[in-house]
Amino acid sequence: MKKLFLIIFSLLLSINVFAQYPEVTIKDIQYQPDILITGDQPSPLNGDTVTIKCGVVMVAPYRDANPDSGTTLIAGAPALILQDTSETDWGGMLVRYPNVPAGNPFAILDTGTVIKCTGVVVEYFKTTEFDLISFEASDVLGFMQRPQPVTVTLESLADSAGRQGKLLAERWESVFIEVDTVTATTGGVGTGSYEVFDEYNTQVIVGNQSSYYRNAVVPTPGTVLKHVTGYIQNRDNIPNTTYANLINPTYPGDVEVLLFAPNVSNLTRDPVLVDYGDDVTVTASIVDQDGSVDTAKLFYRVDRGSNNALTMTNIGGNTWSAIVPAQNDSSLIDFFIYAVDNDNNKTMYPADTSRNRFFYLVLNRPLTIQDVQYSPLGSGYSGYNGYTVTVSGVVTADTSDIEGNETGTQSFPQVYIQNGQGPWSAIHIYGTETNDRHRGDLVTVTGPVYENYGVTQIGNNTTGATVVVNATGQQLPEPKVLSTAEIDLIGDGGVQAEQWEGVLVEYQNVTVTDENADGDPGPDEGTGGNRNYGDILVADASNSNTRVDLQDGTHTYHNYWFPGMDTIPIYVKQGYTFESITGILWFSFSRYKLIPRKNDDFSGLSAVENSNELPVKYDLSQNYPNPFNPSTRINYSIPVEGNVMLKIYDILGREVRTLINNELKSAGQYTINFDASNLPSGIYFYRLQAGDFVLVKKMILLK
Repeated sequence: MKKLFLIIFSLLLSINVFAQYPEVTIKDIQYQPDILITGDQPSPLNGDTVTIKCGVVMVAPYRDANPDSGTTLIAGAPALILQDTSETDWGGMLVRYPNVPAGNPFAILDTGTVIKCTGVVVEYFKTTEFDLISFEASDVLGFMQRPQPVTVTLESLADSAGRQGKLLAERWESVFIEVDTVTATTGGVGTGSYEVFDEYNTQVIVGNQSSYYRNAVVPTPGTVLKHVTGYIQNRDNIPNTTYANLINPTYPGDVEVLLFAPNVSNLTRDPVLVDYGDDVTVTASIVDQDGSVDTAKLFYRVDRGSNNALTMTNIGGNTWSAIVPAQNDSSLIDFFIYAVDNDNNKTMYPADTSRNRFFYLVLNRPLTIQDVQYSPLGSGYSGYNGYTVTVSGVVTADTSDIEGNETGTQSFPQVYIQNGQGPWSAIHIYGTETNDRHRGDLVTVTGPVYENYGVTQIGNNTTGATVVVNATGQQLPEPKVLSTAEIDLIGDGGVQAEQWEGVLVEYQNVTVTDENADGDPGPDEGTGGNRNYGDILVADASNSNTRVDLQDGTHTYHNYWFPGMDTIPIYVKQGYTFESITGILWFSFSRYKLIPRKNDDFSGLSAVENSNELPVKYDLSQNYPNPFNPSTRINYSIPVEGNVMLKIYDILGREVRTLINNELKSAGQYTINFDASNLPSGIYFYRLQAGDFVLVKKMILLK
């Protein structure tokens, strides 16, 4: 392959189609000297077209440097990892080539190739990327041995005994690192992803951005890994963290096992519907790849009491079994399996028993929606996951209510049924027969329980739910009035929010605190640009923000997620207030959010439009909300054109953030968002200077 490249290189050496753009190093793009004060900010060259004058390919765009083999990285376009040839700190870059021309030499780049390249610096969430505008054979500068990874510890990537990412690890964004002797456990961000921890229980996610690992079987929890090698990716959308550093292995061999732990799988219980007086047989497959299973035990609790141990019996091959004795009616039984192999390697299944155990209810009555939705331990999973159930309820949202067209997603029409008004009382139903149902239908639904990207539903793509209509025109349950603080921005499985999944919910007397929860106001620009998925943030008197999804329902309210919508009513903007917003609570992209169904789910809109008249005086408004966590908006006005400076100071007078750095602004009213995710709670001051006008105001960050 490299010989072929040299031939192409020699034929096209004389061709140079590059415009004259500034030549920079990767460090020039990535370096953030004040990251501990400012937090992770966009590149100082964000939006600029520049030439990276030298870097070595660490990950080839295509497997085996062959375009017919598929891309190596899953990055929305053919992509490679480029690293400085001599510097590791601030020396890595994800380089993409959207719409790469057929036959372009970019496609046959291999690891160890030294190149220069010209493109645009873009930010995708917290990752700085480089989108090429062209690539020629003459941009190949030579070849070298692929540099060795930087050896680091998990504690250099995340807080000790935790999973919150360390900001200083930003210096290794897209740089290859290696961690040694870590233990695999559950978690992660999708298929092929998991978490690892060290002796101090410091946890880091192993990502799945490589096509070699996206659908790979993850190590059994408890497996000791000799090393994990990969490039660092920064994320700010990982549940229970504000910032996370992921390790992304890319090639086979980047993850090496030191000791295999027993693998537990295919767990079943019999019977599925457990009645008073029923013994329950639990069966599982337990396999050890490099030895034999020595012992296996099942630990169970009754109503979250103390653990009771049962010795499991090998009933043939890899199948082990234990019998949980009969329990009283309405008991909650939860359990896990503990297996040990001949090398004394141990596995707990599930791995995190503090928030995830198998469980079932003892019920001397018919099953209800509440029983199926119930997930008291924080995992979000139903005790009937994978089993077929039958429940009844009234349709509260049909496919005419929730059409499902969320930007950049595979959102689909949705149907929900509900039984009563309390927690756990609603569920999503899925299948061809569900699509013909209407609000007010009283139905009985049968199908397999399935956890679909964090949403519990009855029916799946293989076996859709069957529906029997018992009556039509039934009264819907009254919406459950909740404070925005009760849902807040809680992540997956948080019982406080999870109990209301699918339920008809109402927020009252709310203010729009951010018209685009995922970026700046305005349309979605796709990868590398401003993102807008149709979500707004609202808060009631609690001052706690929570998400409202304007895009999936069938109504005329929007947040200008598509070009041209700014002239179409009803454009919901920051500062607007509603007497109430009603909808179905669901879960998507690591967040709970409310989906209003139709226009009558919005009540009492008070829209405060910006005046077309220029301000007559300088003004700096009090930030909103205040106190805030973690972000707030600051409004200011200037009556004449001039340079503007807006800075944030802590209570000791130390500058902690520059929001506007002596920029020339036209006369008008302005709003700027201040994100204090990486600052501690406390009193801060914001200072506006515009010409001779200076004003300082106080705000409170309360985490």
